[in-house]
Amino acid sequence: MAKDFIPTLRTLFGHPVYVIYLYVVVIQLNSLIGMVTYKPKYIEQHFRQSASKANFLMGVINIPAVALGMFSGGLLMKRLKLNIMGAAKFAFCTSLIGYVLSMFFFTMSCENAKVAGVTVSYNNVDTVSYDKHSLFMPCNSDCFCLSSEWDPVCGENGITYVSPCLAGCTTSTGSGKHTVFSNCSCVGVAGNFTAATSQCPDKDDCDRMFPYFLALSVITSFIISLGGTPGYMFLIRCIKPQLKSLALGFHALATRTLAGIPAPIYFGAIIDTTCLKWGQKRCGGTGACRIYNTTAYRIAYLGLTLSLRTISFIICIPGFILLSRQLKEEEKKSILTNGRTELEALRKEQCVVLTSDHAANATENSSDKHVQL
Repeated sequence: MAKDFIPTLRTLFGHPVYVIYLYVVVIQLNSLIGMVTYKPKYIEQHFRQSASKANFLMGVINIPAVALGMFSGGLLMKRLKLNIMGAAKFAFCTSLIGYVLSMFFFTMSCENAKVAGVTVSYNNVDTVSYDKHSLFMPCNSDCFCLSSEWDPVCGENGITYVSPCLAGCTTSTGSGKHTVFSNCSCVGVAGNFTAATSQCPDKDDCDRMFPYFLALSVITSFIISLGGTPGYMFLIRCIKPQLKSLALGFHALATRTLAGIPAPIYFGAIIDTTCLKWGQKRCGGTGACRIYNTTAYRIAYLGLTLSLRTISFIICIPGFILLSRQLKEEEKKSILTNGRTELEALRKEQCVVLTSDHAANATENSSDKHVQL
């Protein structure tokens, strides 16, 4: 069993088109899995949507678009009667169109919320900046606040503060979400300003931009998924029948171990470098990120996704060249084989004719001799 397996494995990985196909699929799946894993978080951070709503939209909108795209890709392949080269070109074109459309995501985002001591300074609250600011100011120096605390409140001046303590608030009324903090020395100069629980609502056009983001997300998911079925059929057709089961097995192994496992890890590590404010666990240690640098987040998340796909497109170029050579060699072999078959058939026909003529001549000679006798 092992003696047969090793030579078969060498034959499989000696197939350059299959090896390049594996490289391309693994890289593209790294991009896809990383993008899908952190898309809800991206929606939550950039468009101020709740985590539950972001995950719900991913399930309701994107997943049906992907399923419909794969089904439609199979129908188109059957309708167009695509050969192996046609399937490869179709999968490449759909992926390239989705890649171009994905670049428009760079233009769809909102700026960070104004959080005192994080994205804006206590003194300058007009413009958002990502310089290091201090959470402690003279207005809250007598409150003995914890910098690790995250309990945001919205000041009457439209600025979010990390906690009521850091806003300089001394009294409160109400309970739960309806709590109102008063005598907040950092919110207003006079010290008689109030603050409410939760972050301040955004005043920009995030709500207007979000539907366009969702629409573009559905379109790109559908177009990229169109090439899923033709790409899989390409894998089956480019391999000899005796190697198909092994080729499919290594394809599944490679995509799950080299894409499914590492992609969420390094995507998350890179995204975490854009965090501005980390939470802290009750038992100690760093908790979840409370607020990100949205510009850096967008560049890291989208840039990494598109960079991986760019690499896959570059690798596709030698793949197409090798596939074209393989098809030409197979075509030559087919022509030679058909020519030999036709020649052998012609020779057989000639042999039959010659045999028939010889038999007829022998019969005539025998008849003539009989008549003479």
